Amino acid sequence: MKNEKYYRISSDSRSRIPYVLFGIVAFLLVGFPFFAVNMRFQLGAIFLKIFDTIGTFCLTIGGAITAISVLSIFARSPIRMRTFMIGIALLWIGSWCTGAVINLFGTAIGQQQPPSGYH
Repeated sequence: MKNEKYYRISSDSRSRIPYVLFGIVAFLLVGFPFFAVNMRFQLGAIFLKIFDTIGTFCLTIGGAITAISVLSIFARSPIRMRTFMIGIALLWIGSWCTGAVINLFGTAIGQQQPPSGYH
């Protein structure tokens, strides 16, 4: 028989969750007011890069799918409306993420609408 070791956890050890929660609350009360503005801009810059990257991929893939769908009309192969709509949806998502405006057959995709009441 192998010599097995068992570890016994004592039941009288205190949980560390209250200490962690106290540390988080202490940071929010003391340190957060000094670093909140910088953290907001840093997080905004990080998310801007993430959304720009996602938007660029969506624009590239959506443009390729839409172009293939339109070119399939000229090749006399049956066009799948589902593929065409997926390409349009990817273009719209990419435009929303990057802020670009794409004109497709005279329809603006990703254009920001003015607020209501704006004339």
